[in-house]
Amino acid sequence: MKNVDVLFKIPILNFSIENFKLKQKQIEKVLKKYPEHRLNGPFFSNRGQIDVPFMQTFIDIFKKEFEYISENLQSNVVLKDIWSNSYKKGDYHIPHNHGSRGYSGILYLRHDDNHPSTMYFQPWNNVNDVGRFETPKVKEGSMVVFPSFVEHMSRPNPISKYKRIIGFDLNV
Repeated sequence: MKNVDVLFKIPILNFSIENFKLKQKQIEKVLKKYPEHRLNGPFFSNRGQIDVPFMQTFIDIFKKEFEYISENLQSNVVLKDIWSNSYKKGDYHIPHNHGSRGYSGILYLRHDDNHPSTMYFQPWNNVNDVGRFETPKVKEGSMVVFPSFVEHMSRPNPISKYKRIIGFDLNV
């Protein structure tokens, strides 16, 4: 008899940023030019307000990480969109995806151990017709890259310390 094989799998990258505290200070300084506001949900965001100079600054600061992503995905990646989101106590983000093509990423810029990590939903039910979700372990300075089609969400922030992420989309 043959062993069980995996028919499908969804690769993600989950890694820590080198020299994160320095890079955190650099990117937060630039983010001051792009204030967040409550948009269409119970969280703060500057989505749709980021310009090309910020995108280039992000690429420059995280050059090694972009090389690592391209190497591990075996594709050249190009930054398509970027924004930051902040979550005060009680704030959350409903389940959503970023389209059917490319990859998306989350950099955990301000993340306490008591903050909820992003929850990802398997895009098919199991043989018992039950959905499945995963919540990869992350910490401040973690970066997670995943296929854009994967539904994900941020559960309500249970503490008064705010949580901040940088979200981004990549073309391959």
